[in-house]
Amino acid sequence: MRIALDSSTEVGARAGRVLFAEDSVDYLGLVQPSSQHRSRRTGPAGDLATYDVIVSDGATSATDLVARASVLGIPLVLWLDEPTLHRGPSTIAVAVGANVGSTLSRALVHHPSSSVSADDVVTVAWTEPGSPLHHGTAVAFPDPVGVVWATKRGARDLVAHTDDEWGGAVISVDGPGGERIIGVADHAAHLEALTLASAALIAGEGSYEPRIQEAATQSQLLMTKLMELELEIAVWRSSL
Repeated sequence: MRIALDSSTEVGARAGRVLFAEDSVDYLGLVQPSSQHRSRRTGPAGDLATYDVIVSDGATSATDLVARASVLGIPLVLWLDEPTLHRGPSTIAVAVGANVGSTLSRALVHHPSSSVSADDVVTVAWTEPGSPLHHGTAVAFPDPVGVVWATKRGARDLVAHTDDEWGGAVISVDGPGGERIIGVADHAAHLEALTLASAALIAGEGSYEPRIQEAATQSQLLMTKLMELELEIAVWRSSL
């Protein structure tokens, strides 16, 4: 698989290192190389028409990238949510929001330990950078994030703010089978990078349909890929 990475942030740089370590990636082309370093498996991207997927951390405008990818007929994966992009049919697969809040948190629902049924109530929570709240709903993330205050976003989503390098995502599944909590916590940029890299890999495998869609539409495949990338996942179950 050949992956073109359009990156200017720490998240993109980390995603590049994750992708470079994958045996399935034959070449990682850097659209905006920070140096002239070249090797057999990485270097300046060159002709984008030779790639299987383009991945961006927001270095170039989404509209421009969609236009370029459409002309080339190559799938595109975007780290940012890009709310101005109209979701719907497209000549290529475009996956947006390949990040912790929009995608990793949803993928946790498909962890084998979640065992979600129609009778269960699922609550999803994640962290975002910002000033920590001093009230709201207490959410227990795995260490080193720990218990923090969160505020509601949507019907059952909760968002907590952290002002250090740590971040996380957690789901709570509660129902007749008892309560299950599945969560992750790590360096925030690392979690974002793992999510972006996972979406890039499944896009390169042709898993996304030719339309503009949320990256989380393939959250089950993403959970599998994240586990293959050795994402450390904490699981707790009630005694029921």
